[in-house]
Amino acid sequence: SIEKNRREFGAHLTSVDIFKKFIFPEIKNVLNKYIWVDLFCGEGNLILPILDAIPKNKRIDFFKEHIFLFDVQKEMVDKSIKNVENYGIPYEVAKENIKIKDTLEDYPRFIKNLKYPVYHITNPPYLYLGYIAKNSERNLKYFSDANEGYQDLYQIGLINDLRNNIENLVYIIPVSYTHL
Repeated sequence: SIEKNRREFGAHLTSVDIFKKFIFPEIKNVLNKYIWVDLFCGEGNLILPILDAIPKNKRIDFFKEHIFLFDVQKEMVDKSIKNVENYGIPYEVAKENIKIKDTLEDYPRFIKNLKYPVYHITNPPYLYLGYIAKNSERNLKYFSDANEGYQDLYQIGLINDLRNNIENLVYIIPVSYTHL
């Protein structure tokens, strides 16, 4: 269920409306200049709507070259693939660029060796360490070694981008972080 996944994975899905209202106006003039990545893609709502701005006869090639999505949950990857099919991208093409991957544990380094620079737009998981220690043991592994001292999965997602020198980032900030 959605609530179980929220508790276990820290997944908080973002609506397409957030993308259209706040993100797209900032990136609409540079769509062909970047690789558009979401390492915690959920249903793909923060990247896939870019395809609305791409002519239908160019969408498949654009998708192949410019869009890469990852999620740790198979159900979310399946939903993203289904959503991209609604834009006219064939399943076989979609499954090449939308993958199941635990990007908190295994950062996809290949994205840095592509034709264009990476632009990471995401709403990473957020679960704080205290909650994880009591309710979500699978996530404790992320808080060791170089990540010791961090307090939330969100922080680990962000530090992974910074460690990999990703310069172009849009992160959805949780309301609870605005009070810090």
